[in-house]
Amino acid sequence: MPRPRTIVFSLCLAALLYATVVAGIDTERTIAAVGRLDGRWWLLILALSLINYALRFVRWHGYLRWLGNRIHPGRHALIYIAGFALTTTPGKAGEGMRSIYLARLGVPYPHSLAAFFAERFLDLLTIAMLSMLVLIAFSGYVLWVIAPLAVLAGLLVAIRQRRLLEAMKRRYATPETRVARLMHGLVSAWDQAFALLGDRPLYAGLALGLVAWAAEGVSVYVIAHGLGLELAVETAIGIYAVSMLVGALSFVPGGLGGTEAVMALLLKLSGAGGALAIAITLIARIATLWFAVLLGLIAMLGLEIDRRRHPESAPISSEGKR
Repeated sequence: MPRPRTIVFSLCLAALLYATVVAGIDTERTIAAVGRLDGRWWLLILALSLINYALRFVRWHGYLRWLGNRIHPGRHALIYIAGFALTTTPGKAGEGMRSIYLARLGVPYPHSLAAFFAERFLDLLTIAMLSMLVLIAFSGYVLWVIAPLAVLAGLLVAIRQRRLLEAMKRRYATPETRVARLMHGLVSAWDQAFALLGDRPLYAGLALGLVAWAAEGVSVYVIAHGLGLELAVETAIGIYAVSMLVGALSFVPGGLGGTEAVMALLLKLSGAGGALAIAITLIARIATLWFAVLLGLIAMLGLEIDRRRHPESAPISSEGKR
């Protein structure tokens, strides 16, 4: 388990950033707007978040099976969800702590890190693809949407080139400087993830990612509808995707600040008043980011209780497939 100090620091930093974000809002009107959302809508948006988590777990589980690892789905799901406890780390890098738990089950670190590399990259790519939906309502934002998508698509083409990978491995085979050691680590992760970027795992991962992240975009539509704002579902998905893309590229923990600012701005441009736009944004973030963190903490606690009860449990064997 990651050190409690690390978890507490991450959550406190995220909470501080979030408090800074909401400090200047019209609190009374925003709370009144949030209070208008009926309980049935809350159930629906939380269910959409669970769909997102479930589909992403199916993809993650499939990645490790593709690499030859056989893990009980129930326990694996608990480990995957536990990673959400550190979602508020920059670039969600803290979710890589899953490797610690998976290693106890016999999963080699290179395999879990390869799955993490592929998941993060495909999440960025799918969110960038969904961002294009915002152009239906906001044609003036073409450059802001197309540019990141073009860069990510170019990177995908590049990282699927075996010759380029081999050339980079030779180039950084014996790193001596700090930058070279960093590049050596990145190339090693790229090498391990190469098997997951072939046609079958790549297209399956993209398909699952598109549906998963679209589900959370639909939650913005549900929230807006529940609060009386007329918003097309494709526009809502596009707004959510653009906001998430900005937050991800900012590398601020959890995308805090940038994600909320962009989402609120686009909602205002869609006809929402200031308090309503902020209310929709806050509810969306509670139902996606903070709901995931809560589930992650519960799952991590469950794993630690089980580990202490069964400290001598034998790891499940895994055979790598490369």
